[in-house]
Amino acid sequence: MSEKPVTLATLEQQFREFLLANELRQTRERFAILRAVYETKGTFTIEDLQERLKEVKFPVSTGTLYNTALLLVKANLLVRHPFSSSTTVFERVYPNQPRAYQVCNNCHRITIIKGQDFNNAIQSYKPRQFTVSHRISYVYGICPKCLREMRKKLKKLQATHPTPET
Repeated sequence: MSEKPVTLATLEQQFREFLLANELRQTRERFAILRAVYETKGTFTIEDLQERLKEVKFPVSTGTLYNTALLLVKANLLVRHPFSSSTTVFERVYPNQPRAYQVCNNCHRITIIKGQDFNNAIQSYKPRQFTVSHRISYVYGICPKCLREMRKKLKKLQATHPTPET
């Protein structure tokens, strides 16, 4: 089963249909934001998107960006990541390829898991009575840098406060 490649025209049509179905206006700002989202690789914040639009001389208010981003999430064109940081992080939907992330519980560093075995496992999962629009997995833990720092602190504490022998 091969899937057709996703083009900007296809995405715009999908968004247009979503707006019509929900009786929302089709504004040039909303479509400019959609184009900026799909020209952005990887994760981004609203501030990143605002800078990108300023660069192409299409300034849009922060409120319009947030509202449109939420509409794009509802239209399955954008993902709002549940990363545990103070800033909301978004990413365009990749319908034909799974995405997997490692998130450090300590420093909140986010890295993409590029292992083909992991992505194949995500892709091969076929749920029953459920239509998949996109696949994203999150793995939470401690990154190597934070783990080294924790071990150093622990060693230092053990050196200054030896435990009594029993």
